[in-house]
Amino acid sequence: MTFDLRHIFRTKAFGQGHAINEVAGGGGAVLLFLALLLTPFSAQAQSDYGFDFEKTGSAGFQALKIGIGARESALGEAASSLTNDANAVFWNVGALPLVSGPTVYLTHNEWLVNSRVDALVVAMPVNSYTFGLSVMNFGIESYEETTATDPEGTGRLVSAGDFMVGLAAAKRFTDRLTIGLQVKYVREQLDQDAFSNVLFDVGTLYYTGFRQLRLAFTIQHFGASVDGLRESFRMPLLFRMSAADDLITSQGFRLSTSFELVHPTDNNEWVNWGIESVFLNMLSLRAGYRFQVDEGDLSFGAGLALQQIAIFQLHLDYAYVPYGDLLGATHRITLGLSRR
Repeated sequence: MTFDLRHIFRTKAFGQGHAINEVAGGGGAVLLFLALLLTPFSAQAQSDYGFDFEKTGSAGFQALKIGIGARESALGEAASSLTNDANAVFWNVGALPLVSGPTVYLTHNEWLVNSRVDALVVAMPVNSYTFGLSVMNFGIESYEETTATDPEGTGRLVSAGDFMVGLAAAKRFTDRLTIGLQVKYVREQLDQDAFSNVLFDVGTLYYTGFRQLRLAFTIQHFGASVDGLRESFRMPLLFRMSAADDLITSQGFRLSTSFELVHPTDNNEWVNWGIESVFLNMLSLRAGYRFQVDEGDLSFGAGLALQQIAIFQLHLDYAYVPYGDLLGATHRITLGLSRR
């Protein structure tokens, strides 16, 4: 059985409105200020829907919700409180200050129906700040155009995809609290039509002081609606709330776990869970599960950290996420190079 991706783009639904939700946390006055600032928008987010109906397909730029980073994907995307490398810009920009030195990460994702996602991130700590530059490209396999008069094909190839470039800045305010902001330009190409927008991400990471428990709060893809072919459509706004802890820490071994609640404004909520075991700070084994999703619930992966390349550390991560018999499995590979 084959699955025609053209149907996805041809039947793309458009909606209206934009929203932002409440950020909660215990990170002192700064987090409290953010929560109070964003609270009025929470009520607006709920008032967008006067009835209890499915919100699926009511936003555009869906490629922004594809998980980037093999480590984070293998953890069931329960990543906003566990991510600590350059790929944090895709999950929780507030965790970017955990990068300890200049870092470059490359990710390739063999996505669904012969589509692909490629991403590049460069992160650079400067004093108490950390800056990040990211680029993401999503593309589908080109196909031949068909029309009512030429059902066998016109000979013209049709393509579609998304492009994103982002600039992030994050700061370590205390030894427990980090906050980050990212601005990004996104462009979506649907054959001969194109749509673009400027979006914002805000993220925080707070270490509670109890064990290694940390809390993360993230708002992603916030921006104004965009005029579509027939009507405007809104952005795929996401709210993430996550908690992580190290269950076991001993010399040469660490076991960590994370839970994350994801609230999208264009779908129902779901919960992510991930677990990671690290041996000798070199070999990592990971697994995750996403609750309340139709496909892609289970995930597995592994990672290697090699320190034999001069003053650099090489990271190699892999994630395997099956999406059922119809869509098949996805494979994600991340290659990172960092200076300690």
